[in-house]
Amino acid sequence: MNDYQIRNLNYKILNPDFESRLKKALEKQFFMKLIGFEITKIEPGYVEGELVIEEKHNQQHDFLHGGLMATCLDIVMGFSAFTLLPADKAVVTADINISYYNPGAGMKLIAKGWVDKPGSRLYFCEGEISVVREDGTELLTNKAKAIMCVIDIPK
Repeated sequence: MNDYQIRNLNYKILNPDFESRLKKALEKQFFMKLIGFEITKIEPGYVEGELVIEEKHNQQHDFLHGGLMATCLDIVMGFSAFTLLPADKAVVTADINISYYNPGAGMKLIAKGWVDKPGSRLYFCEGEISVVREDGTELLTNKAKAIMCVIDIPK
């Protein structure tokens, strides 16, 4: 159980059409598509995604590449903030801090991101990654914190 589930946070929804808006934004997430990461759950202030682990995702010691993990965390935390924004706003990452608890090795990566504290210009977010191992157990590999900055959507 992650912090989001423990807190059972209720957020003010500024755009009731947040889910379809996020799905439309995902159409332009070309790097996410390139690595094979897919969003699997969208809730107000919470986004989850997964990636089937392939050899191309690993570094030289056959563990998941740290940059791949950072990318997946950035995506779920950024989009968790995106779910709470009005239709004329977006977010960009202002700061991100990732801790690597265990080497990532397994069949599937699961990334979860949530808004810890929304603000008018800054959203404080948290995230975590687990890998599903060959025996079906999950191993926590990363925890992260990020600050997402609200911006006007470029015209």
